[in-house]
Amino acid sequence: MAAASLASGLPIARIFGITVRIHVTWLLIFLLLTFSLASEVLPLSSMVDGGPWWRGIEVSREMMRYTQGHGVSREAVARRMGVDLWPWWQYWVLGVVGSLGLFVCVLAHELAHSVVAKRVGIPVEGITLFIFGGMARIGGEAKAPGDEFRVAAAGPLMSLALGLGAGLVYWGLYDVLPPQARALMFYFAFLNILLMAFNLVPGFPLDGGRLLRAALWKLLNDFRRATYVASWFGRGVAGILIAVGALEFLVVGFGLGALWWIIIGLFLYQAAKGSYQQVQLREALAGLTVRDALETDVTTVPPDLTLDALVRDYFYRRRRRSFPVVDNGDLVGMVRLKDVRGLAQHDWPIYRVRDAMRPVAPSATVGPDDDLEGVLRKLMQGDGTHLPVVEDGRLVGMVSQHDLMNLLEIRKDLGAGP
Repeated sequence: MAAASLASGLPIARIFGITVRIHVTWLLIFLLLTFSLASEVLPLSSMVDGGPWWRGIEVSREMMRYTQGHGVSREAVARRMGVDLWPWWQYWVLGVVGSLGLFVCVLAHELAHSVVAKRVGIPVEGITLFIFGGMARIGGEAKAPGDEFRVAAAGPLMSLALGLGAGLVYWGLYDVLPPQARALMFYFAFLNILLMAFNLVPGFPLDGGRLLRAALWKLLNDFRRATYVASWFGRGVAGILIAVGALEFLVVGFGLGALWWIIIGLFLYQAAKGSYQQVQLREALAGLTVRDALETDVTTVPPDLTLDALVRDYFYRRRRRSFPVVDNGDLVGMVRLKDVRGLAQHDWPIYRVRDAMRPVAPSATVGPDDDLEGVLRKLMQGDGTHLPVVEDGRLVGMVSQHDLMNLLEIRKDLGAGP
């Protein structure tokens, strides 16, 4: 999933100075998990008085056999067997609580990564919760293997602490807690231990893969080679997950479980491959600033130009979808094709550019001496392909993804740079 997509989620909180967002795909996993808990897991747990749900499978089978053999209701069988079935609405309420608990556990995991990253000097751009869990958007790489190790280990350690804490509540207060609370505590203990175990798989960019990269970095004293090896481990783990899904599909038939393994495997493969490409890109951009890719011959528009003239003389003739708006040399905004398209066409001769343009926040501009690595990251996470370059409030040019890629291709063809 692209960084730009993960940066576009709905902001819901700001914790320790870190913005937390929820991506629209998170709603899908929330609904699926709620349904699974309410219809399968919690009913099984209720059959063993809030204990592990897998122990309830045999009880459920026995109840079903008795019901079919004697023609009595499920409730009557439950009473004869001493099973206390919960009201149906409790399963759904507890299912929602369990799904929100997953949200809290994943958020705590990613916050641990983010807080440690900030402590070792790595900028954190935010946390996004999405269909595959969560992702802390780290704005750079660690400067030393030890820093990489500490950041990678923080998440699994947080999950371990949460799992042990829930487990202690479950076993220590077993006789005190109502069965519904016991079921949730066991679920949270199991969930966090599973979250820790999965993330410790040595498949980059999972936490285990990052721990592997830290060890290789220390051993080889070469960050790029360490990332290359860890990336191939990640692709190998992805291949195993895809193979498990394909095998389940062939043996059991099409089902959500098989599809889920394959989707996770494909996502991990692309993430491992993309992570190594990002390292290559960072090395290629090392030492370069915006001045090296600056486009100074920029077409600007005045704020008092009518929109029909903007469409006729700029969008059509220049074949660009956005233009900087400059007044007396100062950048005052950006006007985009979609800004004009949102206004009725018969009003274009009346409205001016200043009526359709959007002000440019300082965070949406770059300076001529900014490093290109940070500029490229800002371009990828934004909603445009160009960024205005401003010095002392005045527009000095534009920088674009296209220009950056052309610069990299030229350096590559000439054998210059890393």
